[in-house]
Amino acid sequence: MKSKISIVVPIYNTEKYLSNCIDSIINQTYQNLEIILIDDGSTDNSGKITDSYAKKDKRIKVFHQKNQGQSAARNLGIKKATGDFISFIDSDDEIMPTFIENLVSPFNDNVSISVCGIKYKRLKQKTSENVYINSLHYRKKHETKKAYILYLLAIDGRMYSSVNKLYRASIAKNLKFDEALNFAEDTKFVLDYLKESKGEPAFILKPLYIYNFGTETSTMRTVSTSWQNWQISYKNLKKWLGPNPSIQEKLWLHLVHLRWRISYIRSKRRTKK
Repeated sequence: MKSKISIVVPIYNTEKYLSNCIDSIINQTYQNLEIILIDDGSTDNSGKITDSYAKKDKRIKVFHQKNQGQSAARNLGIKKATGDFISFIDSDDEIMPTFIENLVSPFNDNVSISVCGIKYKRLKQKTSENVYINSLHYRKKHETKKAYILYLLAIDGRMYSSVNKLYRASIAKNLKFDEALNFAEDTKFVLDYLKESKGEPAFILKPLYIYNFGTETSTMRTVSTSWQNWQISYKNLKKWLGPNPSIQEKLWLHLVHLRWRISYIRSKRRTKK
């Protein structure tokens, strides 16, 4: 019997892209799905679109709530999920047909999360780039788990987002996205998940998640231009790491901080163009 996969989609005013998103989920090669659509108080036709899809496909469950933000919508999705695994998809993005099939395939007793590459589509420029498809080393015997996770954060961005991953529901359902944060709440959730899990990450070196940059939602992330937000995230990261970090952990923590400083500078420059 194939494992049941719950896919959680938080939705707020994305009527232009929503059908493409839902269609890409419905048409997965892996069909044992529970598709949870959370309408977070949309004022456009997004709510009607979700209801129409629910009438066509019995795997789709729709929940409407007053606007509370993406984290609250995802938290409701986690609460309603009944699958063995959970994945998050943003409603203005899409997934490749084998997204779930490829992400579920590496799971065994030693794997706690699977992570795939991303096709980064710039809608206005009509260009795309495949990212996070290069191999990374797996945790070595001498590496602590926290040092290895910091290495992953420092080396590239594949671990920061919640969307290009598959999680064990038994762990994810004991966690929540921090609804008080409006920046890097994804990263905090992923870090909390990794901290609670016993296994290792598995990497699928294929661009299976399609991130559409240039939608109204994706271009509103001006919160990245505030250094205070990055500082709060760094403070949360240090709290996650805990007291008395090893020399190796301190080194990787410093490199993560340097990476975040560079990312902040780049975000500031982009707003000036």
